[in-house]
Amino acid sequence: MSAIEVIDEDQGRSGSTATYRTGFQRLVAAVSLGKVGLVLMLEASRLARNNSDWHQLIEICGLRGTLIADEQAVYDPREPNDRLLLGVKGTLSEAELFTLRTRLYEGRWNKARRGELIFALPTGYVRAADGSWELDPDTQVRERLAYVFAAFRWHGVARAVLRDLVDHHLDLPVRLSSKEEDGALVWKAATLSAVMRLLTNPAYAGTYVFGRWSYTGERRSVRNGKLLPHLLPLEEWPVCLRDHHPAYLSWEEFVQNQAQLRANWNREGNPGVAREGSALLQGIVSCGVCGRTMSVQHRAASDHRSSSYLCDRAYAEGAAHLCQSMTARPVDTAVVEAFLDAVSPLQLEVALRVLDQIEQERHALRRQWELQLEQARYEARLAQRQYDAIDPENRLVAAELERRWNQKLERVAQLEQASARAEQEGQWTIGPEQRERVRTLAQDLPAMWEAPTTTHQERKQLLRFAIEAVFLDGLSSPGEIVIQIRWHTGTITRQRVTRPAPGEGSLKTPDEALALIGELAPTHDYGAIAGCLNAAGWQTAFGRPFTNQHVGYLCRRHGWARGQARARGQHTAPEGGR
Repeated sequence: MSAIEVIDEDQGRSGSTATYRTGFQRLVAAVSLGKVGLVLMLEASRLARNNSDWHQLIEICGLRGTLIADEQAVYDPREPNDRLLLGVKGTLSEAELFTLRTRLYEGRWNKARRGELIFALPTGYVRAADGSWELDPDTQVRERLAYVFAAFRWHGVARAVLRDLVDHHLDLPVRLSSKEEDGALVWKAATLSAVMRLLTNPAYAGTYVFGRWSYTGERRSVRNGKLLPHLLPLEEWPVCLRDHHPAYLSWEEFVQNQAQLRANWNREGNPGVAREGSALLQGIVSCGVCGRTMSVQHRAASDHRSSSYLCDRAYAEGAAHLCQSMTARPVDTAVVEAFLDAVSPLQLEVALRVLDQIEQERHALRRQWELQLEQARYEARLAQRQYDAIDPENRLVAAELERRWNQKLERVAQLEQASARAEQEGQWTIGPEQRERVRTLAQDLPAMWEAPTTTHQERKQLLRFAIEAVFLDGLSSPGEIVIQIRWHTGTITRQRVTRPAPGEGSLKTPDEALALIGELAPTHDYGAIAGCLNAAGWQTAFGRPFTNQHVGYLCRRHGWARGQARARGQHTAPEGGR
């Protein structure tokens, strides 16, 4: 018995290939070394359901004189009849595997085409007795999912939805699928992957979809050799049954959400999400010469220079020079003026829409807090009933139930305090005075645009609501930048702005301060002049107090009292700026 070795490590793996079957590889290696006299199996051809692998094993067994046996007979690969029979068995086995796979594959697809193929339901749905899909009976689950889709409708960015959930301490529901807790509901902290799964799942649009993932590629897992899937475009989904079950949002809104998510990726010509930074056309600006998307050269917050638009794609690919570049300040100013002129007739309508959206957001958020409190109070009452039902003398159990009850009560108290703070800070209702202030502010859109509370990210988002793309050409007209604005309505606006001269936008010492320095230079030393300037409230070009070094630099630059400075023996080092 010691001469018999059982190889069963390939169980559960397909015999269609030997690449990831270590047991079959070990068998072939042992036969090749002449260490095997007889290979036993239940059915000879099922050892390898691939003719190339099977015939390779037969060839090696024939060379080494190894016999092959199954439950029907013993075969000698050196005998022509046995070898022919083994080859026929291998061919039939390969055909059998193909037939089995085809039947299973087609059976699965036939059920999927009827919408009857059963798989795990997404959170928010339960299966009825007849197999149909129904909305989750838990009101909090349904309304929390609806809040996620409404938040994406308001923000348009998945990460902004995540911040909304985290800031307001709103968890997401999850239905467990393990054997022990199948169908149990738990609440978990929101993550970006969880939000993305909700936003990209067509089931929430009432659509039964099968075949979204394709396994026809060549990428395989390094661990088990299985093909790695890739997501097919929406228009290529093979099974897409709309109105299959109740929905949380319409199919049109789902398609729009997918387009918005793709546009949020800053690649493949998409504008990307509006981000911070002073260049207001980031993501929607293109080169008017070559048509490529222009990049942005940002400046640090401490740098007072304007950002720049660059067409450097060709340079990155080996060209000798940049296609073109220009400062962003005059271009942004011209585009903003065109935008404000275009939307001025819609200001009142914008104000009304803003009020409606604020009301919807606050009402939805208040509803989520109410549901959380109601659920927490129910859990506290349930814990109390469990504690009351136990015999008080059984302290081992009563102590644990009392601890759980106290935890639920603490949870209720925390939620009540958080809800009170949120209601006080958020002001769930908008009063008449606030409504009038919003209308007044919307009617003065330039003031809202220039308000210090308006961020660059919000300004960029406002521009994108009306403008589809901006093309810049700073080469065709010397000294000018030709701006072409393409609006979402299809209208195209052309403007020209003067290209700033070198040094035109650089920081300068105020003219009044320079005049005072020129007046005092013949009679005062540098330190005294600096004291007079600082006392009068003047600052340098960089917003710093004057020093004798800076005054000396300006005097030498403008030729004031140069001989007097040498006579006093003062040696000064220049400071940047003018």
